[in-house]
Amino acid sequence: MFFIITSPVNRQYDAMWEVQWAVEGCKVIKTRHKGLFLIEASRDAAQKIQEYETTAVYRVIPLDALIPAELSQIENTVVGLCEEKLPPQHSFAVRCKRRGFSVSSKDIEKRVGAVVVEACSNPVNLDDPDVLVLIEIIGKKAGIAVLPQSEIVRKEVIDF
Repeated sequence: MFFIITSPVNRQYDAMWEVQWAVEGCKVIKTRHKGLFLIEASRDAAQKIQEYETTAVYRVIPLDALIPAELSQIENTVVGLCEEKLPPQHSFAVRCKRRGFSVSSKDIEKRVGAVVVEACSNPVNLDDPDVLVLIEIIGKKAGIAVLPQSEIVRKEVIDF
């Protein structure tokens, strides 16, 4: 399973070490974007990082899919995941963060949100959704997650 990890740009390597200590045997995948890397690890990695005392990790996002960053493939993958993971009548919001992709984040959010509404008939709630559909585009790859906000690990960064 893949996870996106964010950190302060000047503390990326500290975060990588902390994650490797917290999740033994994980594979760290660097990106060309400072403050952002991925890990490949077991499903319980987010919980291990949550429990480990870190100083340089902001967020840990468990991904449901890591696919080529192609809009039609993103739409199809999101719909499949929402059909599986988005309970009926639960509200959702699409959030996209893109790095090195030509289509704007807002346009992606609108397009993918419309496709999910058409396929699943769930209501959109941009202020306080039950479920988030996260699309993290990193160059030629797109990480997709469909999850409640509580499944995103948020940590406090400690500056020295």
